[in-house]
Amino acid sequence: MASKAFFDPLVLLRVAPVLTSTMAMRFSHDQWLFLDTFLAPGIRERSNEIVPSYFKTFFMKGIWDIGILYTLTTATGISNVCSKSSGAWKWYAAGTALAFSHMAFVPFIMYKVKGLVDDEPKGHGNETLRGWLNIHTLRSWITDIPAWTCFVVACLKSLQPL
Repeated sequence: MASKAFFDPLVLLRVAPVLTSTMAMRFSHDQWLFLDTFLAPGIRERSNEIVPSYFKTFFMKGIWDIGILYTLTTATGISNVCSKSSGAWKWYAAGTALAFSHMAFVPFIMYKVKGLVDDEPKGHGNETLRGWLNIHTLRSWITDIPAWTCFVVACLKSLQPL
């Protein structure tokens, strides 16, 4: 049987939402970094035609990462809320609600995604990408960064000695 001196499952539970939300934020930043590059002045003209096919490939691969990360973040956040760890459970609840709110932006972003994937309207890939990036950035600042902050505070509160 594993000793808590080497591995404590409760510590893993407390840290898990911090890890998964950190990974989600990193992925979110990478999306912005790599996709915004297509809109740079020296590239914009040439990228307008390739943006839809690139985005389709990029998005179809990345949607699984996002789905898994936000599912794990929400699940471990809820698990921490249910365990009512000292005063930290409220921070876990706030972080979980914010992480779940990431999905509330789906109605605002799904038409941009569909437009990019279907390349509609033709020849407007950069415009549609700019619209997607604007919502993506707003969502990151409103939900993802505050969720991560809440999880860090919760983790620190839950792991401090009594």
